[in-house]
Order: sequence, then C-alpha cells, then structure tokens
Amino acid sequence: MGWIIITVFATLIAVFAVMNGIGLRKKGQVDQGTLWLAGAGLAWVVLVFGWGAARSFHSVQAGHVGIVYQFGGIVGQKSDGFQTTWPWQSMREASVQVQRFTFDRLDSFSQETQDVFITATLNYEVSPGDIQRLYRTVGPDYFEKLIVPRVNQFFKDETVKFRSVDIAPHRDTIREQVRRRLKSELASSSIQVDDLLIDNIDFPAAFKEAIVQKQVATQNALREQQNVKRAQYEAEQIVARAKGQAEANRLIDSSLTQKIINYTLVQKLAPTIQTALVPSNAIVNTTDLFGTKTK
Repeated sequence: MGWIIITVFATLIAVFAVMNGIGLRKKGQVDQGTLWLAGAGLAWVVLVFGWGAARSFHSVQAGHVGIVYQFGGIVGQKSDGFQTTWPWQSMREASVQVQRFTFDRLDSFSQETQDVFITATLNYEVSPGDIQRLYRTVGPDYFEKLIVPRVNQFFKDETVKFRSVDIAPHRDTIREQVRRRLKSELASSSIQVDDLLIDNIDFPAAFKEAIVQKQVATQNALREQQNVKRAQYEAEQIVARAKGQAEANRLIDSSLTQKIINYTLVQKLAPTIQTALVPSNAIVNTTDLFGTKTK
C-alpha cells in the first residue's frame, strides 16, 4: 500500500515537472526545460522502480517463513532463502523453529488458598504449512492470545488440587497434567507443545518461615524424645546392675563359711610375714585362723 501511495504522488509530481519543462521549452528556455524533463523522469524511475525493486527482494532466515501481505490481508507465504514479491506487497517473517519461553513466577494457589509462585519453561513450535492460517485467524500475537492465558489458568487448576506442603512432591504430576491440556487445546491451532518444565516452586516469605519454624520444632521434639529414651535406658541399666549386684551378694552370703573366710584372709597376707599383731578386739579370731599353740 505504501509503495502505491508513493508511486501516485511521484507520478503527480513527475507530471507537473514534465508540464513545466514543456512550458519552458515552448518559451525558448530549452536547456532549463530539458533539465526539468530529465529530472522528472529520473526521479520517477528512482522512486517507482528503485524503491519498488528494493521492496520486491527479500531474504528469509533459515527456520522461518515469510508471510506475504497485500493491502492488509495475507495472500501467501514464502519459504526460507531468497524470495521475491510484488512491490505493493509486504512480508513478515515468522519462526517455525522450536521456541523456548520462560514464565516467571506464575501466580497460583493451593488447596488452602495459599499463594504459590511457579516458574516454568515451555518449548513449542508451529507447523510451517499451517502458520499462514494461524496468522490469518489469530494474528502474529498468537502467543499472547492463545498460550499465555492457558498456561496461567491450567497451573491454577492443578495446584489447587493439593495442599501447600504436597505441591512440591507432586510437581511432576502437575507438570504432566498442564502439558497434556496445553497439547490438546493448542493442537487445533497448529501449535505443537514439545515439552513443559517446572523450574521452581516458591511461596511467600511468611509461609516459608512458618515451615522452617515447624521443622525446627519437630527436630527439637525428636531430640527431646531421644534424650528421654536415653535417660530411660540409663536408668534401666542402673536398676539392672543393682539387681545383679544384689543377687551376687545374696549368693555370696548364702555360700560363705568360716573356713572360706579364714582361707581368703590367709591368702591375702603377704608371704614374707612371720609375725602379726592382732588386737584382742579384732573381728578376726586368730585362734580360728591358726589354732592354739601346742606345748
């Protein structure tokens, strides 16, 4: 459309210049008239043909197609490489490669309406044979119109099925359900979903702090339980040792005789002792140990 408008204006100006040049030549100003005629013709050729040629030649990048527009409507498409169109047509490149987009901190919520923030990456592509139809029915901004709102809504639909503490353990389930729904709904628009990844799951700072405090309290409770169990075990050991000692004493008491006591006492004496002074009130009866002296 722009080339046609410029061509019309250039033609009108060129006609005016030609008429002026002819008029000058009729007045006898041949050189000036000729200059006007030549300038008008040259300017018209440069604007119409030169700019038209520049608008007709295109280079489409690999992995892209060229969508051809004419008077605002789509009339065709071109493959990658060197391509030509009519001067009054325009071309817009569209990628048919696998494209990657990261959704940063999607707002969602859990079963108990706790805020959940998800960062996810989507890999998608459009069929080269169908992208012209997609541009015609939806437009070049198909990503914002079709994909973005669905990704937001589908994550909300899935996270609300789980409690806050269960969302992270079920991230693969959530990811697969969202990917499956995207793949199903976007297929009719010739958009192929290759993969969907959950990069991060986050919660508000207050909620995370509460989780940390709960974990600390749980660890402290477990530590106290261990201390109680240890104290109980030590007490049981003391009781067991006391019972064992009491039983040993009972057995010793029941098996002791005077002869055993005397024998043990004698064994404890040093082998070099020849004389021993024993008080008269000692608990040991020397007569029992050594007997009486014979004359």
